[in-house]
Amino acid sequence: METKSFIPLCESNSYSNKDVLSVFKETPEKDLTIRQGMSVKEISDVVTERIMALILEQFEATKIQFESEEKIE
Repeated sequence: METKSFIPLCESNSYSNKDVLSVFKETPEKDLTIRQGMSVKEISDVVTERIMALILEQFEATKIQFESEEKIE
């Protein structure tokens, strides 16, 4: 008997190594490395996380600079 899978081959193991309980963590563990064999969605998620982290870092730096300028005045 032949078995058919509805999960595409490239995505069949993409979620198998993830921590199931990470959904309930305040800061879920995310793998921010791009590896060979990742799907387009996984790669875009990694890129999005990196960009968002950079933007957050820039906002925090600007906030600190703005607050220090307010104290001087």
